Amino acid sequence: MRNIILIFMILATICITAFKLPVTNNAVKGKMYFSNQPFKTGNTGSKKSFNSSEYIYGRIELDSQTVQAAFKVWDPSDGYPYSFLLYRVFIFHNGEEMGHNTLNICLLEQKDKNKNYLNFDVLPEPSKATTVMSGIERFDAGLFTAPLYSQINSDNFKEDGEYKIVVKFYYESYDAWGNRELVGKWPKLEDEFTFMFSTKDVAMLKKNEAAADAVIETAFKKNKPK
Repeated sequence: MRNIILIFMILATICITAFKLPVTNNAVKGKMYFSNQPFKTGNTGSKKSFNSSEYIYGRIELDSQTVQAAFKVWDPSDGYPYSFLLYRVFIFHNGEEMGHNTLNICLLEQKDKNKNYLNFDVLPEPSKATTVMSGIERFDAGLFTAPLYSQINSDNFKEDGEYKIVVKFYYESYDAWGNRELVGKWPKLEDEFTFMFSTKDVAMLKKNEAAADAVIETAFKKNKPK
């Protein structure tokens, strides 16, 4: 009897060991770069550390697919007149997350959907701001510039020092039945940089945020993307 029980235990162990949950690889194949100058035709000048007195720009370079294919971006529809990605920044200090933006809808213009790269703003010079953010998918209210500006506050930056900024682009995905999948299955690409923060730069940063917001709102309303 004991031998029979032992055999069943061995067989059960083999079955459990052999069974593995399917691995979901939702990471978009590509790289992200950062610079204190707007990117043009490549990633020349990229770096991984910035002071809070610097302007910051980003660039995504995909291995092979277009932006639309890699992130599985839907085309505009009646309910959603513009294509978009989700763009979020996470702020860490001494290993603890301090905060992140909740308004994360980033306009994806038609001219960028079929490219295998995407230039975007992080902390742009106001006159050079191009990334359009909104709290709603229709982009008919609450337009603003890249989200790190809005996260410069006393809750997220309690003291001067070194912070880590994680930049994440992603998009919702749906199964064959049209049901939204778990967040862990959404296509995403993320990277990080070191951010040396100083409170002496706060006034400048808030001034730049207001100016960049105004530039974005004016440009969008004047030249609504098709």
